[in-house]
Amino acid sequence: MNLTPLDLIDAHPWQHVAFTTYAVSLSFFEAVILDRLVRGRGSQALILTDVKGLRTALSERGAQRVGKDYAIEPVAVTGGVFHPKITLLAAGKECHLLVGSGNLTFGGWGGNCEVLEHLHPSFAAAAITDAAEFFDRLPDTDRVRLSTGAQYRAIADALRHAAAGETGDGAIRFIHSLDTAIADQIAQFAADLGGASRLVTMAPFYDSGTAVEHLCNALGLSELFVHAHEHGCVEGVGVENWPRNCTSAVQAVHLNLFEGEEPRRLHAKAFEILCRRGRIVVSGSANGTTAALDANRNIEACIVRVQRGRRTGWRHRPAQPIDPPSVPDDEHDKEDGSTGVLRAVLDANVLTGSVLTPKMTGSVTVFLVTATGPEQIAETTLSAEGAFRVTAPLLEQRSWTGDRLVVRVRDAKGRQADGFVSVASFGDVARRAGLLGPQLFALLGRTETPADVAAIMSWFHEDPERLAAAAPGPATLGSGEHKKDKSDQLIPVPALSEHYAEDTFPPMSRSRTSQRNWSRFIDHILTAFREARTPFGQTVAGGVGDDDDDEGGRGGGDGSDNDVPGTTPTYDPEIEKSLAAFERLFDLLTEPDRPRRHALISFDLTQYVCARLRPEAEQARIWLESLIRRLLETEVPKERRSDVAAAVLTLAAMAPDKRACRSARHRLLRLDVDLEGTPPDAESVSGFAAVLPPQISFIELWPCLQALRTYHEQVRGYLQALEQRAPLENDYPDLEHDAHEEWPILKDAIVSDRIRRRLVFSTGEADSCPCCFVMLPTAEEAKLQSIGIATAKGCCNRVVIWARD
Repeated sequence: MNLTPLDLIDAHPWQHVAFTTYAVSLSFFEAVILDRLVRGRGSQALILTDVKGLRTALSERGAQRVGKDYAIEPVAVTGGVFHPKITLLAAGKECHLLVGSGNLTFGGWGGNCEVLEHLHPSFAAAAITDAAEFFDRLPDTDRVRLSTGAQYRAIADALRHAAAGETGDGAIRFIHSLDTAIADQIAQFAADLGGASRLVTMAPFYDSGTAVEHLCNALGLSELFVHAHEHGCVEGVGVENWPRNCTSAVQAVHLNLFEGEEPRRLHAKAFEILCRRGRIVVSGSANGTTAALDANRNIEACIVRVQRGRRTGWRHRPAQPIDPPSVPDDEHDKEDGSTGVLRAVLDANVLTGSVLTPKMTGSVTVFLVTATGPEQIAETTLSAEGAFRVTAPLLEQRSWTGDRLVVRVRDAKGRQADGFVSVASFGDVARRAGLLGPQLFALLGRTETPADVAAIMSWFHEDPERLAAAAPGPATLGSGEHKKDKSDQLIPVPALSEHYAEDTFPPMSRSRTSQRNWSRFIDHILTAFREARTPFGQTVAGGVGDDDDDEGGRGGGDGSDNDVPGTTPTYDPEIEKSLAAFERLFDLLTEPDRPRRHALISFDLTQYVCARLRPEAEQARIWLESLIRRLLETEVPKERRSDVAAAVLTLAAMAPDKRACRSARHRLLRLDVDLEGTPPDAESVSGFAAVLPPQISFIELWPCLQALRTYHEQVRGYLQALEQRAPLENDYPDLEHDAHEEWPILKDAIVSDRIRRRLVFSTGEADSCPCCFVMLPTAEEAKLQSIGIATAKGCCNRVVIWARD
């Protein structure tokens, strides 16, 4: 059975995944390869591409997961391009190395006629060790500009580990052009087999024949055979498709290898050299051009198969030379040189990077490139090497929404460079989120469904310590260390590689870095719950769905399907499951022994549920009453007091009678709200108001609260009058009515010492007579706790005043 590259990707949860390519289509990679890696629980992939290939990829708006689910690194080569086409899949001793001619594009992985070598340590250990040397030396080669080398050395280590202990005859080797010309290496292999007797070439590109002429001379040959592909070649810019000016005799042939093949254009590159003592086949990325075969030009990679003793080679028949090219292929279109390429990494709110092309130094402006145009991030100064470092607040939060991040650096001369941003924390977050990752990312991207909400609520309910890293206030980028998160106990998607981030930033222990990344992510999740959201839409029998809202189509909407004539609206049953999951979490987070922060987290989750799931009004009211009581028992952070105050007003505005207003004023005073100022913003509790509609507005309610006095305030006013021995007008207007049994004594005690002896003051628990220590009757205890005044019936019959602080 023949395995395809996609079969290999599916076959194992690979720990090291890397691709090298000249041209790249990220939409192809995400649609065809990345999904298979994710489903197979593979690690984060690294793509190395030439700067021109990356420049083309920057225009692909469909690529959304770059910099997060996979990393892409541009490579700049002085005097040439980065041209190898390698795929590495490794996990321990299991390793597959694919070396061929196809770029990481739709054409390279199926559209064109390509050649591909599949190597495994069991039969090609020497070639895999050679490939390890290539990755090891790549960052140290003078004419190559790319990021520093830790991530490439990790790839090299994985290759060496897989090949360790394997034996072989060395008949398969991996060659490259980091320091030695491909042509010179081919000539050396031929010399080892007694010299060449025939050369057959197969390639889409030749530069008039100069390069293959030199190869013939190096091999001591005066003629060569060139494959003329009957379906034509992939066309390029600035190169010929036939060695027309080669002074050696050129014989056009059609190789029998392609008999019966599908009609695809040739992009394969291979050379066969018959020797006096054997045969050599070279295949990979090298064309028949000077840039590919000579020294100090392109970076190329090929596989050499040495077959000692074999004297027969490829069979062929005569053919006609290929016609000159006409229109260049998209994959090799001439690039606009006005925009260069950079690399960038975002760690928390710090964006670092370096400009690879063009050469730039001095003052520059850094922009975020969006669909509506560039948005300025900061101004900074490039180092002599083109490096920069700026603070980019909220850029990480933006990355979680699913949008790709592209940044641009522009200098005063108008020169500029673009590049993708890699989010350093994504690997940590994806690992710790485990199987729930897609639901959490959907929430951040505002595309969550009711089923996603149910899963998230259940996930928090299973282990509330997953909220331990979250601060009760706004998300804090770059926050300090927090309590260890127990979410590591999940069975997660295998850890994503962190070499990309570790290669760029100062050393920090993996555990501290991981915890910091997770803490920020949970902060972003809770911030998402505080954002205003519309309700999940209704599904309608007869085909009208709920995916046409403005938030991305995964279940949002405004419920307007009720207006569709002739249809019967039905609510998504997943909403009921989500509500049930939330109720379980709510009950857990509001238990008396829970940490204080859980009350405020519950507040935000409840408002989100009200806005998105639209529970019954009475249930929402019960939740909110319970939350406010719990929050008043804690210390609400100053920056969140206005939100809680607005929730207090929401309850009062539902039925704004005197009792509700007095209760609201009491709660606002406990929150240290300035009642002489303006009311809190109603928009901050729009989720609660969606299911608890007010009878009056906050503006209308506010004067009522300002004019009222709580019983606590009135008791304090009475105690002041008692101290001054003079009545205070309007300081306790409701005591005469609401404490009517006690009022005659209260009134006379202000001016009469004899009557004052009938008063007794309680500063402790409001449930017993502070004089006789006898429990108050139930009704009197209730009066004392609500009004602050009662009668000690059943004992001394004194008037008890609760003198609370």
